Amino acid sequence: MKEYQFDLSVLLGDYAHQIIHQNFYRVIDQEKSVLRDQEMEPLHQMRVGMRRLRTAIQVFDNAIAFPKEVNNSSIGKIARSLGETRDLDVLQQTLIDHYQPLLSKAEESKFDQVLKHLHQKRAQSFRELQKTINGDRYQTFKQELQDWLVQPTYTKMCSLSVLEILPDLMLPLICRLFLHSGWLVGTTMESAKATLISIEEPAELNQQLRKFGNNLHDLRKQIKGVRYQTEFFAGFYEDTYAQRIEEFKTMQETLGQLQDHVVLRDFLESALKQNLAKALPTIAQMMQQESMAFWQSWQPLQEQYLSSEFRQSLRSLLMTPLVQTPT
Repeated sequence: MKEYQFDLSVLLGDYAHQIIHQNFYRVIDQEKSVLRDQEMEPLHQMRVGMRRLRTAIQVFDNAIAFPKEVNNSSIGKIARSLGETRDLDVLQQTLIDHYQPLLSKAEESKFDQVLKHLHQKRAQSFRELQKTINGDRYQTFKQELQDWLVQPTYTKMCSLSVLEILPDLMLPLICRLFLHSGWLVGTTMESAKATLISIEEPAELNQQLRKFGNNLHDLRKQIKGVRYQTEFFAGFYEDTYAQRIEEFKTMQETLGQLQDHVVLRDFLESALKQNLAKALPTIAQMMQQESMAFWQSWQPLQEQYLSSEFRQSLRSLLMTPLVQTPT
């Protein structure tokens, strides 16, 4: 049995305050390190913190009277600035650590051209990030949320216990996830059910990713939001629930790897103004092999989450949180 780490009778307003406080300080604790720009990890942590904070504000919106500047739009613009620089850091690290050692001598000069272009883009992106962190939007957002944490304001719903309304919080998000069109990429309809298509050739997979990459990318973002929300409430469910969280994390990472390959290919071809297979054949071949491996890892998860029996079991799990034992 799960050992309770907090009081299951906690009220929605109190729990919302706890989650928002935790993720807000995860963001602002990284500011100075991000602006020093000496390591990659602080930017990553600040970006994750902002994403989790955005999800928390969406989840608890009905229970909290937020200040004017604490809204989805403001957080989204700040998060995008963090994300652009972070994505370029990941791109650079992947190119240097993963692909550069594989290059032939003939490819090195073109690879250096790519790195030069990447460094320029990253420098420009970081200047914009500095403006964002030092700018009025972010500073106002930060001050208003700090003030709210000191003197929070709520709606009447804050007085309900989390356990009482937890299924109502959880089910809409998971149902929207189930209805996402990204689950149907690489499938065909047979007897009113989606059946996986066997994709074994890199060219066929590349075509699918080019055509439906946006669907998979958006599905990944929705899975990420579901993952964060389910993590917020992990203490209210039995251990089976934790297994679902791990699956969300695995699906998010696998789809992220597929999307990273699409972005990387587009970036390389844009920087080189040439087809990747001609300019850097070693990287092109390796990326094809990796994409196939990522896709083969994705399909069993996709098949599971397309199963009506599995979907019903997940709905049932979300409808049955732990019961508070009377004292």
